[in-house]
Amino acid sequence: MTVPGATAASARRPVRECLAGAAICMGLSCLPSSPHAETFPGKTVRLILRSPPGGADDIQARLLTSQLAPILGQQVVIDYRPGAGGLVAWEYIAKAPPDGYAIMLTASGLTSVRALRPSVTIDPWRDYAWISEVSTFMLAFTGHPSLPVKSLKDVIALARRRPGELTYGSTGVGATPHLSMEYFKAAARIDIAHVPYRGAGPMYVDLLGGRIELGTSTTGSAVTQVKSGRLRGLAVTGGKRLVEMPDIPTVAESAGIPGWEFTGFYAIIAPAGTPRDIVQTLSTAIARAIGAPGFKEKFRAAAPGMEAVATTPEAILDIARRDGEKVDRIIRDARIKAE
Repeated sequence: MTVPGATAASARRPVRECLAGAAICMGLSCLPSSPHAETFPGKTVRLILRSPPGGADDIQARLLTSQLAPILGQQVVIDYRPGAGGLVAWEYIAKAPPDGYAIMLTASGLTSVRALRPSVTIDPWRDYAWISEVSTFMLAFTGHPSLPVKSLKDVIALARRRPGELTYGSTGVGATPHLSMEYFKAAARIDIAHVPYRGAGPMYVDLLGGRIELGTSTTGSAVTQVKSGRLRGLAVTGGKRLVEMPDIPTVAESAGIPGWEFTGFYAIIAPAGTPRDIVQTLSTAIARAIGAPGFKEKFRAAAPGMEAVATTPEAILDIARRDGEKVDRIIRDARIKAE
């Protein structure tokens, strides 16, 4: 993917050269222009991560930075700042200089941080400039083979016979997997007890050991367990089946709930006040990186169940706001608190 209207030669030049001198208007009055945009970036760009090396954030960041560096004409390095469920990184980027040299890969959980943690000071709309979506992902609902169910319809029937007795594990209170199951429970009108864990690893230990009956996690971590036969794949939460597990139905299919869908996203953000032309430069670079030949296929192979996608700043802000409204309703209805 190249900048619209770019020649073959300009498509190979760093983005800052392609956009130099251009009058860029994004309709975002909160983002000022910058007299330094023609030379941006003039030094290394840091991509802040909320998680330590090895997870889904790290995989995406490594793939993206390897493509962005030649496009921007500068080194793009990963800066790990884990802690407090993402708060350490979110607070750091909110206070960073708004010059485009510190950006962050964030999951969709940022949109609900105020609903989950009323005491936090950051605000997803006030404190950040939303640059581009990077990926979308769905979740997987799995069950221990000893549980006498083959579909979510069976889970619903069993839960209604045994209200509050079944248990499911997630990667933590307020995490996307937790929210996905609470959204399903509300739609199915059933009561299943939540058991939170500190990540997918500990959750799978107890699920494989039969200490909990059901689990919800990202599809990437579920694929191996389901394909090995150690867990039963009950459903995926997207609007279509997962390529890596085509025999596993969607929640809408497995539970008989038409239109039910729950997905998450990853996006690149910067501090609020980052000039609009720098935001556009970064957004254009991300679009070119994700649109490069073979990138999406390489991305899916490295992160099963995740799809690389780029958007305009306006589009990702709209996606984030709609996601936040939906998740806020789930949190309110389920009375979830992370504190």
